[in-house]
Amino acid sequence: MTSKRKLTLYLKNILMKKLLFALLLAVCSLQAFAQQELIHPKDQRKQGLVSQPQPYIQINGQQIAQPSLALIKPDNIESIDVLKDENATGMFGDKAKDGAILIKAKPTAEWSTLQDIYTHYRIPAAQQNLKVVINNRVVKDTSQILANLEQIEKVEVVKQDITAPVRWSLSDEEEFLHITSKPQPKQ
Repeated sequence: MTSKRKLTLYLKNILMKKLLFALLLAVCSLQAFAQQELIHPKDQRKQGLVSQPQPYIQINGQQIAQPSLALIKPDNIESIDVLKDENATGMFGDKAKDGAILIKAKPTAEWSTLQDIYTHYRIPAAQQNLKVVINNRVVKDTSQILANLEQIEKVEVVKQDITAPVRWSLSDEEEFLHITSKPQPKQ
């Protein structure tokens, strides 16, 4: 055998050993990781929805959905009271377990319901059955939508963005009525 051939075999042997070592290391690491997950399951993080506080919100005694707050013009608010803990649950029961926000509007404020929004933006009857989203947040109870029409930037029928971090539905083809508010002025 020539020295050149010996050198080539030697280098191939070293490369093969390195490759096998890397593969063995990867397998051992995966096994150790899998065992770690079995030993310490409490350290596992669950994927899914993160629960956020859902305070009970009222405007002039009428309950509204939390996403509707974006559709309220700040100039129309006269005062805001925040109730916490027993004060909130004592007044409104379990639905105020995350607190309560009581908003008193100015008497000159003009309020619109979802039906008024349909009329104002000429939403066809066929699209009035779509789920409603306000600023990328699904509204569960559309009867709790209250808005100042001048605070709405646009209303459009959309499908959810499949790359968005928050899904509105499991169906990529489902359509939604998306209401976008005007940006709130910075204080």
